[in-house]
Amino acid sequence: MNKSGPVLIDDDTKKILQRDLAEMKDPVRILVFTSKDENQTFNEYSRKLLSELSQISEKIAPQFENIGSELSKKFNATRSPTLIIQPEKYHIRFVGAPAGEEVQALMAALLMASTGRSILTDDSRKRLDDLIDKRNVKVFVSPTCPYCPLQSTLAVAVAIEKKDLIHLEIIEIYENKDLASKYNATSVPQLFIDDNLVGQGLQPEEVFVEEVISAASVKIKPVEQSDLTEKDVVVIGAGPAGLTAAIYTERSGLDTVVLDKANIGGQVAITPVVENYPGFTKIAGKTLMDMMAQQAIQYTDIHEGEEVLSIEKKDHLFHLKTNKAAYTAKAVLITTGAQSKKLDIPGELQFQGKGVSYCAACDGYFFKDGKKVVVVGGGNTAATEALYLKNIGVDVTLVHRRNQLRAEEFLQKNLMQQKIPILWDTVVKEIVGEKFVTGIVAENMKDSSSKTVPVDGVFIAIGYVPSNKLAIQLGVVVDSEEGYITVDKDYRTTMKGIYAAGDITGGVKQIVTAVGQAAVAAMTIFEDLKHPYWKE
Repeated sequence: MNKSGPVLIDDDTKKILQRDLAEMKDPVRILVFTSKDENQTFNEYSRKLLSELSQISEKIAPQFENIGSELSKKFNATRSPTLIIQPEKYHIRFVGAPAGEEVQALMAALLMASTGRSILTDDSRKRLDDLIDKRNVKVFVSPTCPYCPLQSTLAVAVAIEKKDLIHLEIIEIYENKDLASKYNATSVPQLFIDDNLVGQGLQPEEVFVEEVISAASVKIKPVEQSDLTEKDVVVIGAGPAGLTAAIYTERSGLDTVVLDKANIGGQVAITPVVENYPGFTKIAGKTLMDMMAQQAIQYTDIHEGEEVLSIEKKDHLFHLKTNKAAYTAKAVLITTGAQSKKLDIPGELQFQGKGVSYCAACDGYFFKDGKKVVVVGGGNTAATEALYLKNIGVDVTLVHRRNQLRAEEFLQKNLMQQKIPILWDTVVKEIVGEKFVTGIVAENMKDSSSKTVPVDGVFIAIGYVPSNKLAIQLGVVVDSEEGYITVDKDYRTTMKGIYAAGDITGGVKQIVTAVGQAAVAAMTIFEDLKHPYWKE
């Protein structure tokens, strides 16, 4: 085994891992199958990672084997690298090196395999009692995808709970391009059960469990509870605004909970690099949101994968039902942000996840070996996505419908320095392909001429639409042009007791703006609950 080169796990990280791995109960055997003929960098990484982990905890027991050995034939390990976790008891394997974000999933797998306990809720465990047939589960991931570790961890948890029925493969798409091609998986995370696609993107726990049971996407009914959880404030959305607001309301003495139907961080969590947030010259969006979340968790509860399905006002209280529970609140703060805007052109929906993406950090890794892609847009997001893709080795071109960009001058200069070509005065009229994207039909706005441009991927970054479904359900006024929630200077909406902050209110969509608005909104909520302005 090659032990040369710098260590992968530094001293600070080692201390954290020692603390976490102290929870391990039984030794965990990991079969690490590698080959000298392919994926050499990833093979060396996998051997070194497991070797260093075994030095941190004596309960991690890697066994290094070659592809082609009798043991590899016994376990049908044909891809390099392949990691099989506790093979005598479970059917869990990582196909490809667990690098980047996926290290989190590996650590979770080791802990769960050691203790025999999964992270699933009691409701999910009971629901899994209905599973009687075997399932072959595949989760396609990439090391740069911030959503993949949670999806992988949920898959491992199900495999732990149903060890005789679940055969799980967590597959890294870049190292296994033939498999990604076979399953049309160029967007991550993607969930396949018995070779059928049943989930794209991060699935909440309840949805994931139902998909495993039924092997088809289903709509989950909300859990009915006779007892309501009483809160002073419910914050809907765990992005920068929601986390900031919760810190302020809790510090003011208001019992608060933060609910998010997906995971912590919102759009910022999938932003490759943030360079304009005070205090950080340059920081990954996911890292910044993890830091915010760690601070917020010191004060408040944050529930990921909990979607608010309905809000109703009764007797000066708001009654909320989610897919997991029911709450009452004296005030509700909506920080649901905005979602990526669609081009609404032929081929966009057809090839979503097959070359069409709205997240470079999630899906760009698949194109890193010089594949040609276009980024559609002209603002900060489009420029940041293009720079990120260029940095990881993608052949990227920017497509913009005007003759100048809206992005900050600093980003524009970086585009020029990186020599990223721009198709000016151009719109994408159609995305074409067969199984995957093969090109775009681009139209020149000046002379109306069109041409087909061969590309392997299309990253769409043309702005956002507000996630205003709950506001409209409540009858809160939104602006007629774009649908952003209307607020006053203190971030009150037109309904007493309902507040909004961050991107959902429109205006300048920046992290610093969102946290500033959230702080003001939180203090407004405190003052209003202490001295209700509507009673004066």
